[in-house]
Amino acid sequence: MSSREQPWSLRARYDPASHRAGFTFAEMLLVLTVLLIVSGLVFPPVLRMMADQPLKEAAERTRAQIANVRLKALDFSAAWQFRFEPGGRHYLWMPQESNTSAPAGGNSGATNNSPANPTIGPAFAELPKGISFLSDINGVPLTVERLPQEMVAGLPDGYQMSQIGWSSPLTFQPDGSSLDAELAVIDARGRQIRLTLRGFTGGVTVSSIENRRP
Repeated sequence: MSSREQPWSLRARYDPASHRAGFTFAEMLLVLTVLLIVSGLVFPPVLRMMADQPLKEAAERTRAQIANVRLKALDFSAAWQFRFEPGGRHYLWMPQESNTSAPAGGNSGATNNSPANPTIGPAFAELPKGISFLSDINGVPLTVERLPQEMVAGLPDGYQMSQIGWSSPLTFQPDGSSLDAELAVIDARGRQIRLTLRGFTGGVTVSSIENRRP
C-alpha cells in the first residue's frame, strides 16, 4: 500500500458515517411505549379467555354427556337417565331400568346391566375444579334425592355416590325424546352458563357466559 493511499484507508476506517451508534434514549423510550400499548391491548382478552376456559369446558362436557345419554337411549331402545349434583361437581348416567340389553350387532355377552361397564351400566364424572352445578333455576331450588346403593353398586366410591343428593333425572325415551329441562354450571366468580334441553328434539342449547342473576 502506498503512502498516498494510507490516509484514505484510515479515513474510511474511521468514517463516522460507517459506524452508527446504538439506540438513543428517545428511541428506546419510544419502543417501550409501543410495547406497553400493544401489551395493554392484547393481554386483557387473553387473560379473559383463559379465565373463561374452565367454565366453557364444564358446559361442553355436560352438553356432550347429555347428548351421549340420548344416543344410548336410541342405541339400546331403552330409557336412559342423566343426573347431576346440585351445588356440586358430580354427574352420572345410567339406564332407567335395572337391566338393559345390548343393541343389535353389539357384544352378545353384554346383556347384563353390570355397574362396572359404563357402556350399559351406571357411570359418573366430575366437572373441572372450581366449577359446580347451580343448585337452583331462576331462584327456585332444585329437588334432590339419594339413590339406592344397589343402583350405584360396583362404581368406584359407590357408597359415596349413594350419599350424594342428586337432581331429578333427565330421562331420554327409546325414541330419543325427553322433557324440557334447564340446568346451569357456575364458577367461583358467580358467572354461569345455562344449558336448555328441548324435550321433543333432545337437543341442548348452551348460553353464553353471563353473571348470575341475584
